[in-house]
Amino acid sequence: MSKIIDYKLHVLVRPHVVLATSYGRPPQEKAHVIVELTDESGNTGYGEATPLPDFTGETTAVVKEVLEEVLLPEVLSLDSMDLAVIHEKMDHAIAENYAAKSAIDCAMYDLSAKALGVPLYKLLGGRHNKIVKINRHIGLMDVFSAQKLAEKYIEQGFCSIKMKIGSEPSEDARRVRAVRKAVGEKTGIRVDANGGFTETQARQFIRLTENCGIELYEQLLPKWNLKGMVRLKQECGIPVLLDEMVNSVRDAARCAEGGAADAFTIKLCKCGGLYPALGIAKVADAYGIEAVVASTYDTHIGCSACLHLASALPNVRHACDLTTFATQPDQAWTCHVMNQMELSVGNGPGIGVYSMNDFVLHGTGERRER
Repeated sequence: MSKIIDYKLHVLVRPHVVLATSYGRPPQEKAHVIVELTDESGNTGYGEATPLPDFTGETTAVVKEVLEEVLLPEVLSLDSMDLAVIHEKMDHAIAENYAAKSAIDCAMYDLSAKALGVPLYKLLGGRHNKIVKINRHIGLMDVFSAQKLAEKYIEQGFCSIKMKIGSEPSEDARRVRAVRKAVGEKTGIRVDANGGFTETQARQFIRLTENCGIELYEQLLPKWNLKGMVRLKQECGIPVLLDEMVNSVRDAARCAEGGAADAFTIKLCKCGGLYPALGIAKVADAYGIEAVVASTYDTHIGCSACLHLASALPNVRHACDLTTFATQPDQAWTCHVMNQMELSVGNGPGIGVYSMNDFVLHGTGERRER
């Protein structure tokens, strides 16, 4: 038993790496809502909600209010291992609000794993992948800047690059061609339009980059245009990665049955946490579809939960978007190891995050200066 007897809420505001996309340029600072749950044995679990308003419609203020007023009172006195019951109660209490639900879900998993004294991946099916490759991002910028940034990443040892597109097809294509020339043929390049193209624009971009060896074309069209994505995949023969279109198990089944994708991006904040993420991954695997786990703006709390998930899923084969480990390596003290482009999940109990530079996690170790 791991019965919840107390909860706390923390809001952290910190700078992050700005990544311009077809949504625009995000603010320099990002707010993170941290859920802290304590069980009757004194174990403490942590989960994170770093909302993406363009994906789920939630802001930090919304997440905080929903957690305080609706969701956290629902989970008090429940067993942290009863995930199906917990999600049922949360869904009954309020529709959607997936980032808020994800914070509770991940805190429950962290708490359960700590109560058992095992790393989180043990509760997700075990460690299937000893290493998880990560990619580095290049936002919307001029061609010269993109080329120089790509060269810097290659010098650092990374061999997978994700480029944001979705502005103007010919300019996006120029940038991709320049980066391909700069990094050579062995470096993996994928592109992500965040739904910013029309079908005509997407076809133009595909035609202009057909010799660039792009490994995955991510969410070229708006999330409502499933038929258009199927047409692009079938008629242009491109490997398709879907993100905004896949926010639930039902979405995953619809897209898989429609033959729209070769891979799904799994973000915990858009699906509601690890429990529904496992459902999405199982649907994908049943259709021979890969999974790419993404945690772009999370702290090491959320990103570590995603690392455990990526380590457990058998259909994770491409590099994942676990960029916090690369962009802010000194943000936290964890048991995980990053060696250039590769992450190895640690064997510490729970998510394996012991402390953060500006936030002490109770029951996991004292604050540690790095």
